[in-house]
Amino acid sequence: MRRILTDKDLAKLGDAFINFVTSAALSLASGKAQGIKTPRKTLREAYKLSALTNIKLPHDWDPAESVEALLSYAWLNNCLSSEQAVEFLYKALTSGKALEVAIALLIDRALSACLSRG
Repeated sequence: MRRILTDKDLAKLGDAFINFVTSAALSLASGKAQGIKTPRKTLREAYKLSALTNIKLPHDWDPAESVEALLSYAWLNNCLSSEQAVEFLYKALTSGKALEVAIALLIDRALSACLSRG
């Protein structure tokens, strides 16, 4: 798992993935089209709230990139679809959860789905 979480190419794809699913969920929740760049600070907070903290990363690695890498890996390996991610974030946001908490819950769901597949 550490190799996946520190893969720069997965992180690059994951950057686009998290921006899309977050923008779509926020758009659905607000009823108004939104296109955002998910802040690194939000992704770092989500990392701290997720099960990813149990996996040791290199000291110079940005945890936000691990979030991005995991989510793109999950998408590429059919553990999580973009539609599922949008719906999951939408439900969390509309139930009053903060964005970083919603993303942390999504991380845990993706991690669990990928690990259960072996």
